[in-house]
Amino acid sequence: MTRRPAVLLALIAGLVVSGTVGYRVLEGWSWLDCLFMTAMTLTTVGYGTPGDLHTDGKVFSVVLMLVGIGLMLYLLTLLAETMLRTVTDPGAARRRRERRITSLKDHTIVCGYGQVGEAVSVALRGARREVVVVDHRPEHLEWAQTLGLHTLVGDATDEDVLRRAGIERAASLVTVINSDPSNLYVVLSAKGLNPGVRVIARASDESAARKMRRAGADEVVNPYQLSGNRIAAMMLAPRLSRLLSGDVVSEHFTIRELSVPPALVGRTVAELGRETGALVVAIWRDGQPLRSRAEDVLRAGDAVLVAGAAAEVEAVEAAPAGGVQPA
Repeated sequence: MTRRPAVLLALIAGLVVSGTVGYRVLEGWSWLDCLFMTAMTLTTVGYGTPGDLHTDGKVFSVVLMLVGIGLMLYLLTLLAETMLRTVTDPGAARRRRERRITSLKDHTIVCGYGQVGEAVSVALRGARREVVVVDHRPEHLEWAQTLGLHTLVGDATDEDVLRRAGIERAASLVTVINSDPSNLYVVLSAKGLNPGVRVIARASDESAARKMRRAGADEVVNPYQLSGNRIAAMMLAPRLSRLLSGDVVSEHFTIRELSVPPALVGRTVAELGRETGALVVAIWRDGQPLRSRAEDVLRAGDAVLVAGAAAEVEAVEAAPAGGVQPA
């Protein structure tokens, strides 16, 4: 099927050459006039002949019109059919989606698109992160596609599926399949294919969580325990709980965790505060949180918990090479 348009194009090109040569032999016109006459005959434009046609030339023109117009109409029909099939074919749509995934880098792979997977994906997308959702149920991924998420149908425990999702180029992976063994297999596969990827896994109990940590998971979350802690926090400190969970969005005050930009390495906490107005609440260094002090020097690899107005926090995040500017 894919060769037929090329064959028809070759036939039409041959027809143009034959028509040009035929008019040259029968009428004796110049090569340009012969090509012009052939093009007019095939396209039925009808500007007028370059000269008087003899009987042989008229018969030749009739044959050229019948054969040429038939071929061109068939070619246009075939091209339209091919384009329609490309647009509507589910396999072609799937291949287009997978080609877009191959261009991603430093993205996040979310394995399992249930209620938890959807919440994680939407939150990451809201933070302008590129997300690839992997699930073996195509019907679950239809809604993800409407949200602008990259999707891949397949079993996330299969290493080939993770490769197609770009695990070697991914910055992080979240596995929230509703099965502890499946999540464990995903952790093992992901770390085996990309030891540097950050993996967060879902576990239903502490026993499964310990296995996932031994398999290489950087963080393990029990959604039932997490929701229980959240409910308790909302009872004990409702405003603080809403603020830390991100439920409150305000241009006057926000808290965000940021990796220290290269432009701020070597600067002190006091300098950062003076130039942006943001407050560094804590520094995360070598896996440990530290209370920030004015004289602390920021290092490469540090992460900081920054509080302040939205513009102040964004000034820290977007620090230019020459240093931060006052907000």
